[in-house]
Amino acid sequence: MKIKKSLVLTAAATCLVGFSTPALVQAENIDSKIANEEQKIKDLSDKKASTDSSLADLEAKISDLTAETDSLLNEKLSLEKEVNQLTKDINELEKTIEKRNKKIEEQARSTQINQEKQDIVNVLLDSESFSDAIGRTVAYTKLVSANNDIMEAQKEDQEKLTKKKTDVETKVKEVTQKAADLKVKQTELENSKAEQVKLANEILKNLDDAKNKKSEYVAQKEEAKRIAAEQARIAKEVAEKEKAAKKAAEKAQKVAEEKLESEKPVSLSKETGDKGASDNSQTSSETSYASGFQRPLSSFTITSPFGGRADPTGSAGTFHDGLDMAAPGGTPIMASRAGTVVESSFHPSAGNHVIIQHDNGYYTYYMHMREPGVASGKSVSAGEVIGLVGTTGNSTGDHLHFGVATGIWSGFMNPAPFIGL
Repeated sequence: MKIKKSLVLTAAATCLVGFSTPALVQAENIDSKIANEEQKIKDLSDKKASTDSSLADLEAKISDLTAETDSLLNEKLSLEKEVNQLTKDINELEKTIEKRNKKIEEQARSTQINQEKQDIVNVLLDSESFSDAIGRTVAYTKLVSANNDIMEAQKEDQEKLTKKKTDVETKVKEVTQKAADLKVKQTELENSKAEQVKLANEILKNLDDAKNKKSEYVAQKEEAKRIAAEQARIAKEVAEKEKAAKKAAEKAQKVAEEKLESEKPVSLSKETGDKGASDNSQTSSETSYASGFQRPLSSFTITSPFGGRADPTGSAGTFHDGLDMAAPGGTPIMASRAGTVVESSFHPSAGNHVIIQHDNGYYTYYMHMREPGVASGKSVSAGEVIGLVGTTGNSTGDHLHFGVATGIWSGFMNPAPFIGL
């Protein structure tokens, strides 16, 4: 029997209202994710500010230590120059003392040789007068005494210079040790700075990740709101059409009743008409689903669903934006719906891949192909082979990554409902 048009419209409106509710719920769930990321951003920003302050403090300390070390090294250089000059002065004094020693020794030998002539009697006898003798004796005595005084003064000078040299050398050692200690402390501070820089870089990376995730969630929220609004619009149109159809049916029924009343009654024992030629109770035998998409593989095993997961390779993030459908390498991949190929290329993560744009505003993604079987710009039919299962790009085995989105590399949605999973 025929299904009344009003019943069909009512059922469609009910389905659309049911579909719009998950979209609204999804938008609400995304709000909590956005709030979590905003809290992460705040916490990481506070940590970054604290780390920057620590770095500034370390750099100031390192700068002070560097200046102090440079000052000590300059002092060490000045002291070393002083030691060299003292060494030179001591050497010169030693040479002078040695010369005077030789001269005194010569005078001593001369005195010994002329000892007989130098006694008082001989001095008196050789002198022209008594006063001359006294003068000679005094002069000789003064000469010997002066030589002795000079020798003693030189020895004292040498001792002073030697002590000063020892003191300066000790100070050089102290300054050298202090500079070495400062260098060790400076190295420790440099190591602490390196750790702080590493921590700051990690915080900055995490901060960027949190901001990117927030942006993704905001985009998902906007997409969910758009879908909910679109579904509400369609539901409203269906309701209005249902209302108009119901009104038209009631009007037609009224006209028919009025017409029957004006005509001759018909016998109830006779048939009043034939069965309609169209039977809306028939169901389609095609392998497509309510969304108009079909499965891209004839046989497969789901190895990773849509949503959060632990990244198997460590480079693809913790959110999986499609379905991983495992199948033997070389298995034909079919277009899930008719459309136009907008990208057929290679990407380090997606490997060989194809993106198809469909008439309903959605895009389907087919990744990790052995090699793309269609070129960009080509129109394909639903079920048409567009490539073969492979493991190119960021993949750990033969499989097809199948995705559904509302844009090019954006607005990814769970593809499972689209293909009846």
